Amino acid sequence: MTNLTKRFLIVDDDPVNNFLSKLELKKSLGEVDVLAFESPAVALIYIETEFEQQQAKEKITLLLDLNMPVISGWEFLDKFESFPETIKNQFDIYIVSSSIDPVDIERAKANPLVIDFVEKPLNKYFVVNRFLEESNSSYK
Repeated sequence: MTNLTKRFLIVDDDPVNNFLSKLELKKSLGEVDVLAFESPAVALIYIETEFEQQQAKEKITLLLDLNMPVISGWEFLDKFESFPETIKNQFDIYIVSSSIDPVDIERAKANPLVIDFVEKPLNKYFVVNRFLEESNSSYK
């Protein structure tokens, strides 16, 4: 593993899922920095203000729920798309959803901002195979 701490942002209106996701990430990966937002609007403001002037030392993984009130995951992606490339290039976005609707899965996979679609809840197999592997190869 690298000396850099892997960073995650979770955007999901469900506090229980956020807690379980944080727990799985820390249990499976060790030293990680996880910040969770229950409000997509607050997450968008944070991303825009925090990453507008600075460059992350490594890509940040954003775990995004689809079905949220006020701003859905799809609307979040639309707003994120309007950010400057300097912000967008700092993130790898994964849709993490309980939806098993094939339309949602295909729409997520067709979106150029989205790396993959993952079913809730996060599990150790996915976390270790996806993020531990990336930490060892992509973020040296």
